[in-house]
Amino acid sequence: MATTISNPPYNMKWQHPFFAQSQERFMLGVPPESNANYAFILTALSKQDKAVFLLPNGVLSTNNKEEQAIKASLVEKNYLEAVISLPDKMFESTSIPTSLLIFNKKKQTSNILMINASSLATEEIREQRGQVGSKSHTSRVYKKKVNVLSDDAISKVMSLLDKPVNERGLSKVVSIETIKEQDYVLTPNRYIEMKQETVQHTSMERLVKQLNRVSAEKGAVKLTINRKMANDLGLMPLIKLLQESGQTSKELNEQFKGDGLILNDENLVTLTNNKTFKIEVKKWNELPDIIVMFAQMWKQLMVTCNNEENRYLMELRDIMLERYFK
Repeated sequence: MATTISNPPYNMKWQHPFFAQSQERFMLGVPPESNANYAFILTALSKQDKAVFLLPNGVLSTNNKEEQAIKASLVEKNYLEAVISLPDKMFESTSIPTSLLIFNKKKQTSNILMINASSLATEEIREQRGQVGSKSHTSRVYKKKVNVLSDDAISKVMSLLDKPVNERGLSKVVSIETIKEQDYVLTPNRYIEMKQETVQHTSMERLVKQLNRVSAEKGAVKLTINRKMANDLGLMPLIKLLQESGQTSKELNEQFKGDGLILNDENLVTLTNNKTFKIEVKKWNELPDIIVMFAQMWKQLMVTCNNEENRYLMELRDIMLERYFK
């Protein structure tokens, strides 16, 4: 049986073709123009009986009305064979958590296998060289932590796909009726029985160390932004959360007096009424990922604009030459 395997662009905008409702691939519904995730799925299933997609976890519990209807139809028609949730930080370019969705229009059972592969992940440190900037940056080696699935972990997942069984904390064979009762949410952990473990708290010293490590990552870049701009960009809820986090750290520092423990409570965002949008790099020993990504995007834009500018300049030069040498 031929199988389509795809890792399409995530959450990409697209345009409905004319008479989309009449196309065979959209018989289960037309995905919204704001997101093409389900358009890729439906297109593949219109051509193949089996398809495997690597997609962001948003497809599993979408709130979009059109996507919800399509997801319900895929379940009800018994096209979905398995959902495998993967650990976050698997990719070097993004930390977004993803899942594998396996579709089979000719499956031999009416159940759906849910697998939590995140529980099988191990951490690996990979080295990268800077791609932009001065020689001191491009020759520097950066270390990045990523989550990986070992060969043994992959073999375990494959064995579950061959012979689906229930394993606490790892897998669950779920009926379509059960998924329907859960409003067609496809997140594996919604159904998998988690292992019962005795909670052993980390020492306060280690927790404070870890909290300050995360705080340092958050504070690698400080933002000063116009209040209205922040509101128009939809940043105010996040800024409020960051401010509340800082306030919590200050309150805990008051309680820690005498214990020798200090949490970082530095302000990460400054709101201003001035027409200001300023990004300040606070971490120089290792350039923050967001600055590296910005530099790469800026470089690409500048190259494109420069090429276009050169084309116009050459055309202008030709016009001037014709004017002065007639």
